[in-house]
Amino acid sequence: MRLKGSPLSADIMEETIPYNMKLPNLPTFNGEGDPMDHTSRFTATMGLLSVTDAILCRVFPTTLTGTSQRWYNKLKPGSIRSFAALSTEFLNKYLTNIPAKTTSIMRSCIQEEGEKLRSYIERFNKQAMKIDNLNVDMATEALREGTRFGKLVDKLLINKPTTFSNLMAIAQKYFELDEGRRAIRGKETKGKDSKEKTKEKEKSKPRSEDWQGKLEESRRFDPQGRYEPRYDP
Repeated sequence: MRLKGSPLSADIMEETIPYNMKLPNLPTFNGEGDPMDHTSRFTATMGLLSVTDAILCRVFPTTLTGTSQRWYNKLKPGSIRSFAALSTEFLNKYLTNIPAKTTSIMRSCIQEEGEKLRSYIERFNKQAMKIDNLNVDMATEALREGTRFGKLVDKLLINKPTTFSNLMAIAQKYFELDEGRRAIRGKETKGKDSKEKTKEKEKSKPRSEDWQGKLEESRRFDPQGRYEPRYDP
């Protein structure tokens, strides 16, 4: 972090971070996503350390990357005097950059008839990534309602995932089973079509030969003239 021309006020800059303080794994923000979610996760994580307001101001800029880091560097030098002021500036800048998403988006993600499970889960995962603070129970319910793969539905009813990553891991285990079933059905359908065509040929061939045989037989045994019985009292 640059010291000269920093947006942080002089009194904040005077308070140094203790050398023995181990920072947790903090979330990052690159200018995309929900800024309210970022600040809430940051304060919740840093709250475990019971740090001062000045330390929050010193650490928060380290979580910014990309365009958000450039935005921070362009703030007026010495304009930030508290974390409340910093978070307010941050929220005002990025509050409306992405529209709010709800789990209704996931409920509308339904596996199409004939669609592979792998393709459906990929679409489902993309929709989930658009939702901040995703509830795993609601995601699991949406997946159960949206998929056509019965084995996966049964699995999710028995073993409830605790995280979204766990949910995706369970779904991925059924990719090969779905593709294997499709391959077997494809072979069965192909074999059935082949048998049907063979039966049709066999049915049409005897019918033609039988008609020709009957025609020849009628010519061989029928009299040339029409037989009319006479009445002889």
